[in-house]
Amino acid sequence: MFESLFGGVYFLKFFVLGLFFGLAYEICKLTKIISKNNFFIVNTAEFIYFFVLGVFFCTKTLSLCDGVVHFYCIAATILGIVIEQICIGFFFTKFYKMVYNIFTKAGKKIKQTALGNKILR
Repeated sequence: MFESLFGGVYFLKFFVLGLFFGLAYEICKLTKIISKNNFFIVNTAEFIYFFVLGVFFCTKTLSLCDGVVHFYCIAATILGIVIEQICIGFFFTKFYKMVYNIFTKAGKKIKQTALGNKILR
């Protein structure tokens, strides 16, 4: 009965939820950089991400919309994920590569020492 009254509020809530899902995917993409695109590790991390995302999205949709799934809620979530990937995702990728390079350089310097060579062997 009050669907049209709260449609905009639901749209904004699910849009923000999509932005958070996009940020969580950026964290999941960190496994690509750390594992150097290891097929098994990357696919396992993405499977876990999408499983958690699906369960959380279903429970959030059913709890907020009183058991009714609206198309605009799904569209708002997808729009939030896409907007996050286009606008913010590029900066996260650059940041992850910068941090990865710092840690690899530090690891190489530690490995050059005698104690570090014994530990990292």
